[in-house]
Amino acid sequence: MLVKPSTATRFKLSLQIAVRFLLSKSRGNFLSLVTSVSIFGVSVGVLALLVVTSVINGYEHELTHVISGTQGDVIFYSKGSPIRDRATLQSKLMGMSPDLSAVTASLVSQVMFSGAQGVAGGVLEGIDPQTWPAVVSVEDKLLAGGKTPVDENEIVLGSALAERLGVGVGERVRVTLPFTGTDDEGGYGSPKVQDFKVSGIVHLGMYDYDSKYAYAVLSSVQQFVFGGENEDFKDWITTFRFKVKAGADAEQVASAIAPHFGFPYKVLDWSKLNKNLLYAIKLEKAVIAVLLTVIMMVAALNVISALLMMVYEKEKEIAILRVLGARKMDHFILFSFLGSFFGIAGTALGVLCGLVSTFLLSHLKLIHLPADIYHLEYLPIVIRWTEWSAIALLAFVICFLATVGPAIQVSRRSPVEGLRWTA
Repeated sequence: MLVKPSTATRFKLSLQIAVRFLLSKSRGNFLSLVTSVSIFGVSVGVLALLVVTSVINGYEHELTHVISGTQGDVIFYSKGSPIRDRATLQSKLMGMSPDLSAVTASLVSQVMFSGAQGVAGGVLEGIDPQTWPAVVSVEDKLLAGGKTPVDENEIVLGSALAERLGVGVGERVRVTLPFTGTDDEGGYGSPKVQDFKVSGIVHLGMYDYDSKYAYAVLSSVQQFVFGGENEDFKDWITTFRFKVKAGADAEQVASAIAPHFGFPYKVLDWSKLNKNLLYAIKLEKAVIAVLLTVIMMVAALNVISALLMMVYEKEKEIAILRVLGARKMDHFILFSFLGSFFGIAGTALGVLCGLVSTFLLSHLKLIHLPADIYHLEYLPIVIRWTEWSAIALLAFVICFLATVGPAIQVSRRSPVEGLRWTA
């Protein structure tokens, strides 16, 4: 009495035969070459997609870190006259959201810088040395030998700005304020000029900021901008910068505060400061992902070719299996296992090469970028394991789907045709 094998037994037998097919020698080694090319094609597609997405993630992360670390998570500023009721407004703002953890006030002004080797326009920001470090990370990026300005007439320059002016730590830079006075005073006064001593040079990591920004003590900038006959300027500012609590969404915090204030006040989160650039990065990432996915689909055609070659190469063995009682579904499962091997092997090789490549790019910083074009000076890398897992799964699925055609074809073949072809 014949006993029908169980489904588990059939799967196990199909897997064993698939392994034998893969390990067996082919005529002229041509099948081995096709198999190797198929695996290599899949791995290259996976490698390219992993590295490119990691590079774009790193670029986006670095820009995000620089922008929020320089500007704060949430920015509240006046577009017209300066804020005169600093303490009252600061207390009101901090009470509007429980997600705000720290605040610092500053005075931002457009100025001209003059040094030994050049002149450049930029932004002079008067900062409060006591509260500033709790909100932004500029102080952490001071180059060796520099320090945060704490005394009157001390200034910290962005690295690209200092290079353009030709000044270093301990030297003096001349700052010119083209317009003085406030909008509500009926016009602008004559320009002001003041010399500052460079106490440090900061490398923020983004050319737009390194080439424009300078920082001085708040009281010194207030005196420079508003000083004169008016003695009420000592509490005047233009900007509040806020730090949000870990896990809080800066965009939601800014959106909750903004409706409570009208002109001349404006509330932004850090992402709005470079909205177009960040949107372009996300769009570029999506387009590149689609293109590289198409490359993996092309590589899957090699998998189809390898499986079709194996169908004709193993025609005799397949026919004998059919004669011995193998079902059509058994052949379908057999070639599904073979195609899955190509997908698993190619994906694993691509992921391994991706790990090596991203490690080298991240730690050796082999690829340098022109900062004035790409904003950053080297190619950053950030690995997001959810994306890597999705890419690996996508590659496997594409390769598995590529096996359906050859698997159906071999399951429909008559054993008589196979035996006749091999006779």
